[in-house]
Amino acid sequence: MTAVSPRLASDLAWPMFANGSPVVSAEANQASPLRAFSLVDIDQGLNKIACLMQGVSRVPTQKAAELASEWLSVSCDRANKLGGWRRPHISSTEAGEIVFEWWRGTRNLTLYFSDDGAEYIEVWGPDMENEMISGPLNNWSFSNAWLWLQS
Repeated sequence: MTAVSPRLASDLAWPMFANGSPVVSAEANQASPLRAFSLVDIDQGLNKIACLMQGVSRVPTQKAAELASEWLSVSCDRANKLGGWRRPHISSTEAGEIVFEWWRGTRNLTLYFSDDGAEYIEVWGPDMENEMISGPLNNWSFSNAWLWLQS
């Protein structure tokens, strides 16, 4: 048996590159640049979550990391359908939570992922009674919060 080392060579059978990646299906040729950019954001977000898990302080719980990883893809997909995605700031808390944050002017949308589930907080001022809303995170609440942030 003779070993053959792999090498990159021009092959006319391969389709052209689309958005920096080789096209494997006809549908990939029609992907919008925003969608391709979002996949990079998801990958970077998952890497950030993995790095938080390797830290020595403020290490999130495994359940929080799993929930945040699921919601990263869900929120990106939903935001794309609602008009566009922005990469969140991803961090962790001393309570073992993972936090996603977005800002737009005076508005702030924060998602918390913990062993107890996921929550959102909308903030548009310093008054906790009159300028903040919070609740359990689900597809409906995320959609409303995302549209509020973008308005």
